[in-house]
Amino acid sequence: MAEGERQLREQHQAMIRDLGDRHTRIKQCGPDDAVFDEQYDQLVACAERLLEFERMLPARLAQPKRERADRVVKWSWRGQTVVAVALIAAVLALGHTAWWLVLLIPHLLGTLMGWSVTVTAERYREQRAIVIGLHVLCLLVVLVALEVVSAWWIVAVLVGWVAVGAASEGSSQQGAK
Repeated sequence: MAEGERQLREQHQAMIRDLGDRHTRIKQCGPDDAVFDEQYDQLVACAERLLEFERMLPARLAQPKRERADRVVKWSWRGQTVVAVALIAAVLALGHTAWWLVLLIPHLLGTLMGWSVTVTAERYREQRAIVIGLHVLCLLVVLVALEVVSAWWIVAVLVGWVAVGAASEGSSQQGAK
């Protein structure tokens, strides 16, 4: 168990113990006692703090994983942009027809747009899976542009662009909310 996770769990247990102690104290008082109202208000405030803490607990536990996924997603999009630029240079340097730029420039622009994807706490796993799909798609673009595989694979590239683009657009909209 990670150090941060252990601290959160210990804090949660301490809050539960505090609530139990306050409950015990209020049970010892009668409703007519002078301190009953004060004890009751403290009990309610303690319960509200505990509920708020429990509401935020899943997001706080997922925070380190989300931050790691954020780095992976950001650097994946940036790395694929670099690969796209290098591929454009390679295609031109190898003397391939300039028609390959019709495939490569939209790929470059798509990877540049991916830089704006915001990794959310709710969808960080999905967003990490999207960039894995991006890597597969980029590999396919490289193989097609360098004519290692048939040009018919462009159809798969187009389908991949639509899939990664649609999934990433959902990620961008989630981040904006």
